[in-house]
Amino acid sequence: MAVFHQHSAALLVGAALVACSHAPSGSGVVPEGSGGNAANVAGAATQPGKGGGSIAIDIGGAPTTGECQGLECQRTTCSAGPCAQVPCAAGAVTTVTGVVYDPAGKTPLYNAAVYVPKAGVAPLSPGASCDRCDSNIVNPVVSALTDTHGKFVLQDVPVGTDIPLVIQVGKWRRQVKIPSVAACVDNALTDPNVTRLPRNQSEGDIPKIAIATGGADSMECLPRRMGLDDSEFSTSAGTGRIHLFAGADHVAGQANDVATKAFAPELNAGVALPPATDLWSTVDALKAYDIVILSCEGGTMEAEKPVAARQALYDYASLGGRLFASHWHRFWFSDGPNPVPSIGTWEDRDPAPMDPAVGTIDTSFPKGAALADWLVNVNASTTAGQMQIIQPRDNIQAVDPTLARQWITVQNDNYPNAPTAIQYLSFGAPIGAPEDKVCGRAVFTDLHVSATGNDMPGQPFPSGCEARELSSQEKAVSFMLFDLSACIQDDKVPQKPPK
Repeated sequence: MAVFHQHSAALLVGAALVACSHAPSGSGVVPEGSGGNAANVAGAATQPGKGGGSIAIDIGGAPTTGECQGLECQRTTCSAGPCAQVPCAAGAVTTVTGVVYDPAGKTPLYNAAVYVPKAGVAPLSPGASCDRCDSNIVNPVVSALTDTHGKFVLQDVPVGTDIPLVIQVGKWRRQVKIPSVAACVDNALTDPNVTRLPRNQSEGDIPKIAIATGGADSMECLPRRMGLDDSEFSTSAGTGRIHLFAGADHVAGQANDVATKAFAPELNAGVALPPATDLWSTVDALKAYDIVILSCEGGTMEAEKPVAARQALYDYASLGGRLFASHWHRFWFSDGPNPVPSIGTWEDRDPAPMDPAVGTIDTSFPKGAALADWLVNVNASTTAGQMQIIQPRDNIQAVDPTLARQWITVQNDNYPNAPTAIQYLSFGAPIGAPEDKVCGRAVFTDLHVSATGNDMPGQPFPSGCEARELSSQEKAVSFMLFDLSACIQDDKVPQKPPK
């Protein structure tokens, strides 16, 4: 089993780039962490990090003129210069296959990038940034995207020992080494602990995420059930990658109940959370985070969301931030700065749709079709294009398709003239910008996490979170969160792997 030699790895990468020969053991990936050797797992050696339908394949095109470089020298298609390899027999190819999972190693992930880097990967900087898919992964040797089963197929992979492999979804990133890749056959990675995303910072990069709690939903519990370690949850003064803020608890009649929204004593001595108003008061506070998640508070709590805060949140998204807003946080959109309200038709309608309701997935665009297939593949749906929704709500009835995209709708038969109630929508920011100038993304959802279990919204973390597997509805929300995390590209066209 391969183990990283941290102090020599950088030198070996440099040597691999200039020598047209088989790269030495330990080359190809530069560790990003600062302490200790990486922990070993079955099938590969993990590497420390510092922070954080159809199978898409990019064979990569080994050079036929000039000399191969670095790990290109170890591909059987390398036919130029002193690196020339013995080619595979007709019909044979060197492949690496596997399934990418969430940090828990249980739920397969769609649209994750998997690649062999040509050299050491660059560090990831936390905070809002224009993370576009055409520039966020530089010059891989081979690459692929996972399909709706979470499966990837890398073709024409470098042959040899300690072959570096990177698994990435936006600023989620894990680097491992494959101890041995044999030529002209499939090399299957079958251990979920090898191909899952990191659970903590020692295993790889995790986006810097801010979560505001609420009295009517418990979004802070979802990443925990997705497999993140409790050590990664902290206040903004802590070292975790997920910072918790106390949102309002309209359900309990408390405008900003900081006292009860605290870390439970068993985790962090009952430290009170800072108020969510500290998070969204300025764009400078917001842009320190890659993703901002706002749990439903049970009401719009308009006094805590002044005009300046609403402008700051939109500016954050326009700078490349990612915003996930649940139910009554619709106020940021319906009453946001121009042009945000124009993305759809907003009306809070009561009575709400039947509970439970049948949600219809919009499959008219590639990611919508992928969501429909994925839900069936992860046992969250029994009928492609449909899913059960617990406690649906009705706050937006239509979107402007030139500005936003609806993903999931239900019928509210209490309003026969306009029965559609949108349960999930997304839009790119700045709104209306040319596609290549879109940097951020925002989503609105009426899918509640706490509707499907026994979480206690508004109670201390983590004791308020039920210990259980993801529900079907939570699986759909997890798909949305990873899609929100991913690099930005046009959703109207099929996703493509890094070139």
